[in-house]
Formats: sequence, structure tokens, C-alpha cells
Amino acid sequence: MRQKICKVIADEAVAALFEEVELTPKPGLVDLHNNGSHVDLNHSLMCESALSLHETFYNIALLHYGETPTTRLREQFGEIGRTGEQLMFTVTNDVNTHKGAIWSIGLICAAIARRKGNISFPQVLEDAAELAKLPDRMIPNQPTNGLNVKKKYGMPGAREEAQYGFPHIRKYSYPTYEKARFNHNTLEAKLLTLLALISNLNDTCLVHRGGLDALEFAKTEAENIMKNFSIEAVERLDREFQQSWISPGGSADLLATTFFISNWITKQQRRFSYGEVSVQVSSE
Repeated sequence: MRQKICKVIADEAVAALFEEVELTPKPGLVDLHNNGSHVDLNHSLMCESALSLHETFYNIALLHYGETPTTRLREQFGEIGRTGEQLMFTVTNDVNTHKGAIWSIGLICAAIARRKGNISFPQVLEDAAELAKLPDRMIPNQPTNGLNVKKKYGMPGAREEAQYGFPHIRKYSYPTYEKARFNHNTLEAKLLTLLALISNLNDTCLVHRGGLDALEFAKTEAENIMKNFSIEAVERLDREFQQSWISPGGSADLLATTFFISNWITKQQRRFSYGEVSVQVSSE
């Protein structure tokens, strides 16, 4: 049962990455229509990258199955994640496709495995934060775009988001998604969830590319579209993001994480039978 549950966790993690990339249209991000504000990314590459991470997510789940977080587990988690990054870079020819998602979704894999699949919201976020707060002495001292933004603007990034218990999932994306699924069709619900993240998150990917002006522009436009939603407005924002060459990559990572949590809880409530999940994602 342990291996079966951990395989399903990895299946669902990969499926959430597929669900995110196939959501169309998305402002500045790779989708089925275009490559967003990217010359080195495309839909096919994102899918290959997602599939390459299945073993990483499985190993994370296996490590944490039924275990309470410890510093040793945190360091082992980090080691598995960094190995996964190298596998990803091998598949993508050194293009960063899912580094942020390895962190956020990997933490949720660990949190689900800790409870042997029986999770609740927001406890799953609290469990993930408990692991994220522990030290990892093996973290390489390498500059990243997120760290550069943090140093320049004093703005927290993906690490702090997890350590704080994913407040933007807890307060914005998950509630928005659960409510919108009853009031809108699936596509609209998913787009509204993405807009909720863009309008509230201090997305370091946006800041890295366009500075604070780009961040404020993105937040304002996303909030306005949520108030008067239409697919055409999202498509317009996609064109504007591409013209400005900005991309809300941090929001995309949290969107996939939101899908992962929501899908798992939904299947859990329906007495989901472990081992029967498919990685196929609806393009609805």
C-alpha cells in the first residue's frame, strides 16, 4: 500500500503540472496557443519536463510516508529535489522549466505522504511549512533570480511562501478555485484562480523581468479582469504581457500546486481507489 499510495501521489503531482501548462490562455505563460514571454520554452518541453519529475515526486513521497519532519528528512528532501533538478535540466537542455514547482509540489507530496494520503485543508499546507522551515545544510550557495530579487527589493520568494504555509494558496487560489468551480465552467474557474494569484502575489519572476512597475501593472490588470471577467480580456492581457516580456512564473507554480491539492482532496472525498489515477489531463 505504501508504494501504491506514493505512486499515486507522484502521478497526481505530474498531472497537476500538465493541467497547468494545458490551461489556455494564460498571460505571459506557455500554453496550447503560444509560448508566452519565452523563447526557450514551449508546450512540448514543459510536458517532457513534467514527466521527468515523476521519479523525484515518488521518491519524496516514499521518504516521507508516515514520517514526522526532521532535519535529516529535510536534508534528504533537498537532495532528492536537487537530483530531480538535474534530471529536469538534462531533459530540457539546461532550460529551467519546473525548478520552482519541484520545491512547492515536492513539499505537498511530502505532506500528503506524511498523512498516508488522508489530508485536509489547510492542514496540508501547515505540514508542508513544517518541513520547509527546517534547515538544509547542503543547499548550494548559488545566486538565483529569486534571491537576486529578494536582495534588491527585500521581497520574499518561493522559500518564504512555503515556510509561511503558502498564504497565497490558503487565502486566494484555493478558495477562489473551490468557489469558482460552482459558479463557472472549468476553464473559467481555472483562469480566475490564476488571476487571483497574479493579483495578490509578489511574483519574483515578474519583478526579475520588469521590476516593480511590471508587478504593479500585472496585479492591477489581473484584479480588473476578475471584476469583469471574460476570456477575451485574458487573451488581451496575454498579448500585453508578451509585449512587455513579463511572465508570472511564480503564480504558475502555485497554480499547479493548487490543482494538485484540490484534485487530491476531491478524489479522497470520493473514496478514490489508489493506483487507478491517469496522468491524462482534460483540455477542457
